[in-house]
Amino acid sequence: MRKYYRRIVFTKTPLKSQFRYLDKFQILPIDSLNAPSSPYNDHFPLFLEYFIEFDEDQSPKDIDIFDDLSAQQVVEYEIINILSVLSNHHFFKYKTASNQWAITTPNIGFDNLSPEQKIAFNNQFSTWTFSGYIFPGLKDELEIESFTEFKFPPTPLISNYYHYFTHDPIDNKESEISFPATIVNCLDNYYSLSSKTFKKIKSSLSLICDGLDISDSKRSLAFLSFVSAIEAFVGLEFSDKEVEFECNSCKTIQNSPYLCPDCGRPIWGIKTKFKEFLRKFVAGSERSVSTYNSIYNLRCKIAHQGQLFIGDYELSLNNMEKKGNDWLMKLKTLQLARISLTNWLRYEEKASR
Repeated sequence: MRKYYRRIVFTKTPLKSQFRYLDKFQILPIDSLNAPSSPYNDHFPLFLEYFIEFDEDQSPKDIDIFDDLSAQQVVEYEIINILSVLSNHHFFKYKTASNQWAITTPNIGFDNLSPEQKIAFNNQFSTWTFSGYIFPGLKDELEIESFTEFKFPPTPLISNYYHYFTHDPIDNKESEISFPATIVNCLDNYYSLSSKTFKKIKSSLSLICDGLDISDSKRSLAFLSFVSAIEAFVGLEFSDKEVEFECNSCKTIQNSPYLCPDCGRPIWGIKTKFKEFLRKFVAGSERSVSTYNSIYNLRCKIAHQGQLFIGDYELSLNNMEKKGNDWLMKLKTLQLARISLTNWLRYEEKASR
């Protein structure tokens, strides 16, 4: 039995088009006349539609509510995570009801408020709130029996995917969502992976999206999440079977496909595999390899020496150049994770792994 769902998810760039991947899922704007909006919001709601297959002999009333909710969570996070990594846009849900004191912002620009409205705004009381997006009639709008027919233009697909990922790859509320043209092929191969590889890729996607969730507030941890995701990809591509060890206990290397450029001894550490993976699936120039070295060296300093991005502990306007460099390093690492997975998935033979 196939049961269809429509749920609200968010992005930091507005969706003005409709994207459907085969018959698995689609995203589209919310066009309800009752849907609230604000000139100040940075989270843009959209509809995600998908289905779940239950046992053929089950009717909707026989489905356990907790099994249903659990299945929904699995599918929803799977979809928004893969979209967040195969594009430049962060798709997300409010994971829990985030309670906090808050005040109401006006639905029009503050300069357009009447004198009475400005007085009312400045004299309001804070309210204990939790995050959510609702409006009258939403419950009925969320109940569907099939995918919504196309009523918006198709989502733009950018043919030069390297340019897509490297030229202005930042969510922007003044722009609109687009995807690289590689996304359909990547989704084809993603859903064709063996169950073992599929599970590992899903874990890596979660690492990247966890990093996106905290990217603005915990920069060092977000950076480590992006590096860890790449390291997980590395484990899928390279195996220690290519290395001959003198001692399997301490892992002293006897023979390896790679040698130290200075002393000529065999090497096959995590850093070497990290660089070789990115050299193979992103770019192999000396300048690129230098960037990979810098990223991994910084990863080690944060993980083992307690070094943090300066923006995590210094809130002043000092050291702005260093803060800018840290921000760029974090963004480069995120985009390397996105590009490397995109290229890894583009190879059709991965689908059989």
